[in-house]
Amino acid sequence: MKTNLPLLLLLLLLFAGCEDPAPTDYIPQNVVTAYLIVGQPIQGITLSRSQAVADSFKYANSVIRDADVRIIEGERVHQLQYRNDHNNIGEYYLPDTTMLVRPATRYRLEVALNNGGRITGETITPVQVAWVKPPHQLLQYPADTANLPSPDSLSFAWTAVEGTREYIISVSCLDSLEYGRYLTPATQEKNRRTSSVINQNARRRYDETTRWAFVQATKLPLVWFAFKWYGAHEISVYAPDPNMVEWFKQTRFGPNEFNTLLSTVQGDGIGVFGSASVVRQQQFVLKNQP
Repeated sequence: MKTNLPLLLLLLLLFAGCEDPAPTDYIPQNVVTAYLIVGQPIQGITLSRSQAVADSFKYANSVIRDADVRIIEGERVHQLQYRNDHNNIGEYYLPDTTMLVRPATRYRLEVALNNGGRITGETITPVQVAWVKPPHQLLQYPADTANLPSPDSLSFAWTAVEGTREYIISVSCLDSLEYGRYLTPATQEKNRRTSSVINQNARRRYDETTRWAFVQATKLPLVWFAFKWYGAHEISVYAPDPNMVEWFKQTRFGPNEFNTLLSTVQGDGIGVFGSASVVRQQQFVLKNQP
């Protein structure tokens, strides 16, 4: 039996033409990340545009640099400007750095995009959080980690902030390389990790110098596991507004997915406009052995 090759090719073309086209059309979405920290200048506000998963992702290509961004405080309108950093990933900020974010104050965000889009948001800043019992400035890592002492030396407490039900805690290593330079007298000794044991859940954050957590209390017995390195550290307690804490939970502990229903900005974009007050203390963790 002979095959009619021209007829076969024609049938294949007809079947191929009946298939649905590939969904290649992608509609980008504008994303806002904006936090106001009480007692600090207005800065660190970022605008970006999402990219299709089929494209090679490069964050610098998604940054929106030409928006009109304003922070409104009562009758005062603060016009923000854009600046690049060394990675070409910049921020919107208020040039007048003497204008600090005030506690217990309502702020509004207004963003006008060059395509006519508009994004707005609102936050009420918490009152200033303060130490009740600050963390110890000097800690001695236990020599015998299999028989740990009482964690009382690691406990610290802070003031309750009205309207704040969950607090964000961060433990940051300020210098993961140097150790001896902070001693008296200074030495050339280098820093190292407190443990070489890495579990699967922590592997993706192995190189991050900050650990994050949130608690529903105003006192915390910190654990030794919070310190990835010895040496210079800083402990921070944030009293966030609801906008900030919900965004933080999703971006730090979630499966890298954002529920758009929890967005705290309105209009032509998604994201967060939140605020917090913060109190910090620097610590130094001594090695348990040379």
